[in-house]
Amino acid sequence: MKKLLIVCLMMGALVAATQKPSIEGKWEGERNGLKAVTVTVHESKGQMEGSVIFYVTRDDGQGMRAVGQDERKMLETHWDGKALRFAVGAPDFDPDTPGVRFTMTITGDKKAELKRLGKDDLTLTLARVE
Repeated sequence: MKKLLIVCLMMGALVAATQKPSIEGKWEGERNGLKAVTVTVHESKGQMEGSVIFYVTRDDGQGMRAVGQDERKMLETHWDGKALRFAVGAPDFDPDTPGVRFTMTITGDKKAELKRLGKDDLTLTLARVE
């Protein structure tokens, strides 16, 4: 009985060690104390899909406030088990044409990092909310 318990524990540890972290869910990130982005990721037919909401902030004379949002669907997704690479349509262009590229990397339990790629790299810390 003791051997069976040890084997079961070892198998459980092996399975846990080989499982890829899940990126599916709803993630949020802040910048300057305001919600800056919401990333929603799900799998459909073996492919990662989702959307990104960028929150527009302005100083209305009483400080920075969210004044709007811009939702874009993910394009050209690639999930390797640790990082999700994707693009979103560029504003003022065809929304199905990739414009801005991102990498979202799992960094811990319910934590990820979203990095905008390009000449002015920007990185935000994300937290899983769903």
